[in-house]
Amino acid sequence: MKKVLVVEDEKLIRQGIAAMIKRSGIPVEEVIECNNGLSAMDVLSKEQIDVVFTDIRMPKMNGIELVQAMQELDNPPLAVAISGYDDFSYAVEMMRHGVREYILKPVERDKLKSILEKLDNEINHRIEDKEKLDALDNQLLKYMLRDKDSKEEDTLLLAQTLNREVGNEYVVVVANADTSASSGITLRGVQGGNVYIVAPDEISSVAGFKYIGISDVYSNVTDLKRAYTQAFIRRGEAFLQNMNVVDYDLPAIPSELLKTAAKLTEENSISARVQLMGVDRPKELKKEWDSFFIAATRGQIPPKEFIATINQFVGELCATYKVTVADKLVNPLATDCLSNYREGFMSFVLDMQSKLSSAEDVDQTTAKINEAIAYINENYAKDLNMAVVSNHISMNYSLFSAEFKNITGTNFVTYVKELRMGEAKRLLSETDMKVNEISVKVGYDNEKHFMKSFKAYVGVSPSEYRKNALRN
Repeated sequence: MKKVLVVEDEKLIRQGIAAMIKRSGIPVEEVIECNNGLSAMDVLSKEQIDVVFTDIRMPKMNGIELVQAMQELDNPPLAVAISGYDDFSYAVEMMRHGVREYILKPVERDKLKSILEKLDNEINHRIEDKEKLDALDNQLLKYMLRDKDSKEEDTLLLAQTLNREVGNEYVVVVANADTSASSGITLRGVQGGNVYIVAPDEISSVAGFKYIGISDVYSNVTDLKRAYTQAFIRRGEAFLQNMNVVDYDLPAIPSELLKTAAKLTEENSISARVQLMGVDRPKELKKEWDSFFIAATRGQIPPKEFIATINQFVGELCATYKVTVADKLVNPLATDCLSNYREGFMSFVLDMQSKLSSAEDVDQTTAKINEAIAYINENYAKDLNMAVVSNHISMNYSLFSAEFKNITGTNFVTYVKELRMGEAKRLLSETDMKVNEISVKVGYDNEKHFMKSFKAYVGVSPSEYRKNALRN
């Protein structure tokens, strides 16, 4: 669970319960404290709380009133009543209003832990069930968007989902991957972007989006693919021509202009740009791509041909030079508009050309970093820092830091910590060495620092980790 709220007017009792929750062993990201029901409702109106522990007798708003008010929230949290023996009848009344459990004062640590475990399991199962249902619906919807034919039972199921989540009429909205709607159905990662199916009167839920395509209004689930195709084309036009919203078919571009720009998308032209990546002629490469992007902005290159050209270029580039390309460059529509995509794409292309045209320097840098990695793997248990390692391979400190992260995917400190923690876990699991001995063995001269670092990294103390490992 993420957040737990403790509502109790007596400060010492409230702090004691909060401390027991934190030390219960149940993963809780945050414990929030309030001294009365009104303060609690203020928190609940601003944050999503998973579980509320509430006293019954409190000033301003008592526990019974708080639980009743909580039921009016869109996603009310699970509630646990904290009562004295004299308040037991009130606790029973609270359970009629949705309270799941009650704890008698003074609160017992084991009882609190038992209730937290039960509620945590319930929350996790609820999340899993919803995720499974959403995943099934989304999978079927994505299938229908991409395929013309669907099974009759799938169509009926999707019709029920549409009616339940959206209503009798719907529009399809296609946007970039960095968006999120507040209503309707959301499908992420469809051809590099996000797809939203919303009711016509809920278009306001995507009002803040830019460079989007919106379909006409439809009512039949069998028209879903048609609506998506329409919205996808319009999204492509909004992307290429930097228009915030395209919800109608744009005027056709004269065929003469289309023919002129078609040369920029031909295989020979694309292959020529790939070959330019391996030589030191950045001005020529930039000129070639500028022509392509300008034509696309003017509408002379349709969205489908634009994406196909990018995909072919990336495919040939990766095959020719054995490099990898970020997903956002492979899927242009994952970015909001062409001007932003062009900036990122050209930055990548020119940077990659510079690296490829000086491959020998790249190979030497890689060799030095590999030498550094071997040195770290052999000496991580010693007093090791980045200055020592960069001096060992005779590389500038700042350059070493940047290239180490570029090649390993992580920074120096994290890399060394992962080595040390991995060895510490092995020694805890496979040997009888004492914790202070293991601390020294993996490069920590201070046992307390080791224990604090281990718990922050693994989630439990070294002793607790050893105990868990012995159970397996």
